[in-house]
Amino acid sequence: MGSSYKRCFTPITIKGLEFKNRIVCTPHVPGWGSREGVLTAEQSAFYEGIASSGAAIVTLGNCSVQMKECSDEIHQLDLSDDKVIFGLSNLQKRMRRYGTNISAQINYCGRNAWWPGSTRYAPSPITAPGTLERCDLMGIHPEPVYELTKEHIYQIIDWYAEGAARLKTAGFKMLQIHFAHNNLVGQFFSPISNFRTDEYGFKNMETRTRFAREVLTAIRKRVGEDFVIDLRYSSEDVLPGALSQEDAIEIAQIIEPWVDIFTISRAFHNAPMSIGAETTLSYYSPEITLKEFTKPFKAALKNSKVVLTTSVVNLDNAEEVLEEGVADFVGMFRPFLADKDIITKYARDQVEEVNQCIRCEYHWSFAPEFKPVPCAVNPICGHELEFPDGRLPKADPVKRILVVGSGPAGLQAALSASSRGHEVILAEKDDHLGGNLIKAADVAFKSEFKKFVNWIIPRVEKGASEILLNTEVDAALVDKIKPDALIIAAGAADVVPPIPGVDKAHVRFAWEADNGSVKPGRDVVVIGAGLVGTESAIQIAEAGQHSVTIVELLDEGAAMMGKGMLAAPAVSRAEAAGVVTLYQTQVVEIRDRSVLIRGVDGIERELAADTVLLAAGIRPRKDVVEALRHSIAENDVYLVGDLIPGGGTIGHATTTAFEVAAHI
Repeated sequence: MGSSYKRCFTPITIKGLEFKNRIVCTPHVPGWGSREGVLTAEQSAFYEGIASSGAAIVTLGNCSVQMKECSDEIHQLDLSDDKVIFGLSNLQKRMRRYGTNISAQINYCGRNAWWPGSTRYAPSPITAPGTLERCDLMGIHPEPVYELTKEHIYQIIDWYAEGAARLKTAGFKMLQIHFAHNNLVGQFFSPISNFRTDEYGFKNMETRTRFAREVLTAIRKRVGEDFVIDLRYSSEDVLPGALSQEDAIEIAQIIEPWVDIFTISRAFHNAPMSIGAETTLSYYSPEITLKEFTKPFKAALKNSKVVLTTSVVNLDNAEEVLEEGVADFVGMFRPFLADKDIITKYARDQVEEVNQCIRCEYHWSFAPEFKPVPCAVNPICGHELEFPDGRLPKADPVKRILVVGSGPAGLQAALSASSRGHEVILAEKDDHLGGNLIKAADVAFKSEFKKFVNWIIPRVEKGASEILLNTEVDAALVDKIKPDALIIAAGAADVVPPIPGVDKAHVRFAWEADNGSVKPGRDVVVIGAGLVGTESAIQIAEAGQHSVTIVELLDEGAAMMGKGMLAAPAVSRAEAAGVVTLYQTQVVEIRDRSVLIRGVDGIERELAADTVLLAAGIRPRKDVVEALRHSIAENDVYLVGDLIPGGGTIGHATTTAFEVAAHI
């Protein structure tokens, strides 16, 4: 008897190529490539790990057709040189053993090129939105954008065709061309980037699509009719005055004769926050976000298959999409980071075993720093070469390990250590496991965090030798337990700012409002515009009947930076809910029914406040460290999570804990 997900596991054949199910691992650059543009062993192991779960298609992300001229990522594959063939050939052979079709997304990013050494060429010499912002962030001067000559256009078309031919030589049976997100082909489509007046100009659909048609024709000529061509395709650009959905549909119909699959997307590369906010949406947005944007393309296209992408987090989402006929395939990437065996587990109806993606955007936070892509809930992600098949080595010798604290770092340390066969004793000062992880999951619209809570805690309870609740660990207890290793994961405590009146009864922590232990009044003031304060404010405001104001000492730019990749969606949702945020504002005093504040102009005024919520940050519990660091041999004491620099996220907690527990 097969799985309950009949549509997901229904095979389909396109041009003689069989796809054993309807699940696609969509393209992403995991950061393991070499600076020379060839596959590394780490990159190959990463992709092979995903293939081993049984995705129908695994697509290598953003491969440049000419990296020496046009690059927008430091670790792209370079399809302009035969040297790339060897690694790709080996990888496709290994992936095919799992019945997975390997694909590669080929691209010339045009004016979006930004890696130093690249030159920006585009249909017209127009700088892309966001370029100045990105260059300022990197501390470099923006390079000019040059208008493509016809001779250069012909050269780029040849590069596309040569890159496709190299993929075919390597044994690929399909590829994906990046027409989306206002990369070069999309720049010809768009009214805000194409001001040409020649045969490649914007004057009508024939001229707007000429470059696309010539690229497709050249590729088809080199790869043959039995080769599957997939397009990453924008349903629209996410900028005013840019490519509309109506035009995108018409263009798709024009180029359809050359195309077998349309992978529908929605974003504008090199516009502030657009690419992250629109292609891998966070928990602030509903699941299956692009359903309504994909439907019109499925209806308009006659023969091509359609892939729905973005915020598909599991096969329940996929089955829904397929059942409704919205698409023929369903694409996802982050769920493979969280659990590379997700497809196998769903096929076996072992849904409760799946470590579900929580859409926290942790993986995006490493992209600007050119680091390998991690996963907050699966810290073994990226270690596929070090730990084949995702298995940690068995401990030799087995040790007695005491873990202090059961927040995300403590839970991960206990889970990783016990999975290796160590004897793990987990001590927690509260009457339940979870620590700050429970608090993070209490926000109503972060229900996905509860999935991780419900996944990891039972596994820790099963694997640990002993769990001590309501237990404050001191040196005497350590001496009694006599561990061989001590992992301190005591986390961080809430900061109570030294504000007159902070001890009043109506002043509570933001997380107390999140979990319902405090019922907010009519007028709510939140102190602190970090994610904790902003998310509490959103939840309260969206409940209605509340006036919510956030007071923040930092200026708006610094406060946004502090929220990382979630800044834009958090602020946008807060504003939509009616939350008012006062930046560069100090709380002078908390009174019985109001808060006295002072703005940057030095003027003081009162805000009505019958509830004041503190979200002024957290402070690592260094007191626990000092009390325990000499309780056993110092080299056997390890600090994880918020106790080491860079804390404050689930990803930092689980990663630091894993790195310790995997090697004790």
